[in-house]
Amino acid sequence: MTDRIIAVGFNTAPAEGNLPRLDARLAEMVEMGCTGAEVTMVGLDAVTACQLVPERVAELRAVMSRHDLAYSMHAPIAINLMDEAHADLMRRAAMVSMELAAETGARVVVLHPGRVAPKDWIDNRHALLQFELDQLGPIADRAAELGVKIAYENISPNARIIAGLETSYSLDPRLLAEQLQRLSHDAVVACLDISHAQQGAVLWGFDMIDACEALAPWIGHIHFSDSTGQPLDFPTTHPGEKHFFGAGDMHAPPGYGVVDFEALARRLPLRPDTRVVIEIKRNFHVHSDAATLTAAKDFAQIVNAETIQGAAA
Repeated sequence: MTDRIIAVGFNTAPAEGNLPRLDARLAEMVEMGCTGAEVTMVGLDAVTACQLVPERVAELRAVMSRHDLAYSMHAPIAINLMDEAHADLMRRAAMVSMELAAETGARVVVLHPGRVAPKDWIDNRHALLQFELDQLGPIADRAAELGVKIAYENISPNARIIAGLETSYSLDPRLLAEQLQRLSHDAVVACLDISHAQQGAVLWGFDMIDACEALAPWIGHIHFSDSTGQPLDFPTTHPGEKHFFGAGDMHAPPGYGVVDFEALARRLPLRPDTRVVIEIKRNFHVHSDAATLTAAKDFAQIVNAETIQGAAA
């Protein structure tokens, strides 16, 4: 029985056009002992108007190939396959995301599921779920042709959701599992964002670990960070204030929120070739990079040990 989790590393955050800075961060990850990395597509300047920019793609490929890491990429969060008004644009953006990953050697692309206005969801949920599948299917076919997998991520209660402007079924990992079951495509897995699951559980009142376990048969990618789940439903004046209050999508190391990572790890019979990607804010990198990497590796070790024990039982 081989390990289910094959790589652990950090998300790179937007490069803001600075590929040498990305190069330095990837080198730092290797030095720390990372085995994987997730490159944020936004800010690479390798795509414009939903088309690859060949010279930038070549530069990016050269940077990434210098480091022995298992790569994934995070597509723009703005891609929304339930957005009927911009359906063609969203589909093209997702398609070129698959192409950029394939060109640079990344094997997984993270996408966020559909979001709509709450009234539209109440009135048309079944049609919207089918519309998303109709959009996602051809993108998944293209991903398969390119040797790339899509990791569909359960989202957080972001500011628009808290304000009542939009909603998403994927706030609940169980509902994401149902949508992936409807699609049932070999090139599409779930990305479990642990912090997002905690936030969704508090907002909607379900058991976080039970919901993650329901998603587990689909999970092929994990975003690793902590939170309390307390909604950020009050005004703040500085990004660090949500850490001070323990509210919103904290992107914090384990121990700064309330997630029981060990208990969660023991309930996740994941798919093979899963990667764990640490998503913590820059202020935490200053003092908690090494400790968070150790915690993520410990989490992976428990998952892999449970997989071996389950197979032997």
